[in-house]
Formats: sequence, C-alpha cells, structure tokens
Amino acid sequence: MKFITAITTLAAVAVATPLSPPLECKPATYACAKNPHTNAEGWQVCDVTKKWVYAGDCPPKTICQFLEANGSPYCIPKW
Repeated sequence: MKFITAITTLAAVAVATPLSPPLECKPATYACAKNPHTNAEGWQVCDVTKKWVYAGDCPPKTICQFLEANGSPYCIPKW
C-alpha cells in the first residue's frame, strides 16, 4: 500500500510541475506585447517578481515599436 501511495504522490507532482519554467525578466524593463484578452498591440513591464505583466494598449490605428537605444516601447502610427 505504501508503494502505491508513493507512486501516486510522485505522479501528482509530475503533473503539477510545468515542463518549462515561465520566462523570467529583469525588473523595471519593458517590452511590446499583445493584450492577452483582446489581442490589441500594447506593452508589458517586468515586475519585482521577475514576471511580465501586461501594462497597456496602444491607441487605435497604432502599433508598439520597441526602441533599443533607451529600452522603451512606443506606440506609433500603422503604415
């Protein structure tokens, strides 16, 4: 019986553990992203737990463009 309990416990841990960890980031950095709910263009920010958080949408008829020179995303007109 102990063997079956041990196997069941190990199987539960294996199922609960993701195959790849979530992407970590450097806190206080930004990136362009898609809104996870509406698929609109926008930007995300890395929080203090090193996880990306969606931060806002670009206005209509604009897209997000990331400027490497200063590490900031900008909403610019679509071409």
